[in-house]
Amino acid sequence: MKKMALEPAQIHWQAQVPFATEFGDSYFSQQDGLSETRYNFLQHNQLGQRFAELKSNDKLVFRIAESGFGSGLNFLATLQLWQQNWAGQAPSAELHFISFEKFPLRFSDLQKVHHVFPDVAEQAAFLQAHYPPLLPGWHDLYLPQANVRLSVWFGDIQDGFKECDPSAKVDAWFLDGFAPSKNPEMWQPALFQNIARLSHAQTTFATFTSAGIVRRGLQDVGFAVHKGKGFGRKREMCFGQMAQLRQYSDKAPWFSRPSSVPRVQTALVVGAGMAGAAVAHTLAQQGIKVTVLDQADDIASQASGNLAGTLHPLITVDWNLRSRWYWAGYQATLRRLQPWLATGQVKGDLSGLIQLAQADGKLQHHWQQTLQRLAVPVSVAQWLASSEVQEKLAMPECPAGLFYPQSGWIYPRSLVETCLAHANIEVLCQQRVASWRYLDEAWQVDTQRGRFRADALIFASASLDNDINQTLQTPMRPVKGQVTHLSAEQVQTPLPLAVTHAGYASPTATGGYVAGATFEAPDMGTELSHAGHEHNLHQAQQNLAHWLKADAITEQPLQAGRIAFRPTTPDHLPVVGAVPDWGFVQHSYLQQSHTKAIFHYPAQHYQPHLYVSNGHGARGLLSVFLAADIIAAQLFNHALPLAQSLYHASHPARFAIRSWRAGKG
Repeated sequence: MKKMALEPAQIHWQAQVPFATEFGDSYFSQQDGLSETRYNFLQHNQLGQRFAELKSNDKLVFRIAESGFGSGLNFLATLQLWQQNWAGQAPSAELHFISFEKFPLRFSDLQKVHHVFPDVAEQAAFLQAHYPPLLPGWHDLYLPQANVRLSVWFGDIQDGFKECDPSAKVDAWFLDGFAPSKNPEMWQPALFQNIARLSHAQTTFATFTSAGIVRRGLQDVGFAVHKGKGFGRKREMCFGQMAQLRQYSDKAPWFSRPSSVPRVQTALVVGAGMAGAAVAHTLAQQGIKVTVLDQADDIASQASGNLAGTLHPLITVDWNLRSRWYWAGYQATLRRLQPWLATGQVKGDLSGLIQLAQADGKLQHHWQQTLQRLAVPVSVAQWLASSEVQEKLAMPECPAGLFYPQSGWIYPRSLVETCLAHANIEVLCQQRVASWRYLDEAWQVDTQRGRFRADALIFASASLDNDINQTLQTPMRPVKGQVTHLSAEQVQTPLPLAVTHAGYASPTATGGYVAGATFEAPDMGTELSHAGHEHNLHQAQQNLAHWLKADAITEQPLQAGRIAFRPTTPDHLPVVGAVPDWGFVQHSYLQQSHTKAIFHYPAQHYQPHLYVSNGHGARGLLSVFLAADIIAAQLFNHALPLAQSLYHASHPARFAIRSWRAGKG
């Protein structure tokens, strides 16, 4: 298998200036790196003026993209300038800073570089507090107090360009990185073509170099290029603006994003579990008035009502599509949960989770391969010997396993309650949806109790609404899961952390424990069974021999527990986003030859402001907030919160398109 691990930058220092050993070049000027940044990139992109001219009522995103993140110095200077202008000028505007880095700095090197520049110490503290682990792909960092989003791609810049949302156009480019003579691999024609593809008619650029390959490359793709005096001892630099914008065809038109539509002020969300609560809260945070409808008597009626759910990243040897999707979801979930856990609004514990190894040794072998290929940082996961697991759990005879330091268990109902407590949200239960239609530029939903209207309609109603799922063409399969509830008196050794094995065992917010869970399909029975409890308890006993008392397993009266149905999909990824116009899909794609050149196919059409968040299965804690962010990005026409290939992987039309593209339509 191909090695995917990132190569951290190898640095040596000359005085207070870091040099990249591989490239034999400095990260910034030996005279004054911060002044160099302000002169080359901020001044020649006219950022001070452009930030100051943002109007107080603007609801927009100013987007900057950079080649070569390095120590983040350009970002720190930009963030400082933004903060100086943003609060009084355009409090509703957002700064989105995008950067690419093939050789990211280790955290210790990042800290050392930042120490050289006390003038941006406040901004450096934010970056250090949120600096992502060195795993390949996109990492999104947020500073909500200043409406700032930092998206960093760790990996080759050309791979990163392929994963950029093509609808998120860049306002200003920082063409940084090491000199073309030192780093010719980056300064290729593809770099300039992608820069142009992601630009609009007013996009500007600035770069520290005036090398001919750079000037010609930018001119060839439509930029007007001007020379200016270089910083310090450097003779010249370049800057300019887009002069001749060109059209670029979408390479996956069937997954293209919805076109801009009138702004939404109200929304209906069908489903009051985690998926519905997450999207309702995300929209409410943006000022949308949300009504949540649920057919049950209470919120969190299915798997969202379990006493505990476990949360940890899905790490595979090949860092495949599912792993990367759920890694993005894991990051999105942590951003929401960590502040709520700190204030006690959500109950749970993310101070660690242990995944126990089975007797066959497969997990240890898998992890050894993963370390060789991916070099997973210890801040994400680490292998513990049996003695180390026993020490963490204060329990004898435990097998070895993986420890995830920022993972653990969550009480899902507390999460749902926290989301739905927002002032912009109204929750109505016992509201089974009978019909819905788009009428007079709004969605009209009829239930057995009334009629509701809103600008947008989002279905997050899990697996049991067959009529809804068939109409939306979301291929859901309900999988029954039974969990077993245990009191503190039924265990001989308290369990301090959540543990997964073939199933899972976890503390709960009530002081007891939960063990589970069965996977029963297509059984739709709702009665607790002895067989289900025996399955859960024997799994726990096999992996945690000293956790349960003997009579907890052998006692005959039916244990306490709960049954819920998880919505699953054929590819084990959720179905998220705008719902296509299925008649258009049939006519424009499925009834056409699948072998035509891509540019012959039209862009996808969607039903106006109709969205779905479903199919979260057993990993809902990993996915519901990312799903909510995807829907919000589509609804507000913001940049997608994940890589382009991952957006395609959870698109509602993917099953039909895959079959057609494979010639099976």
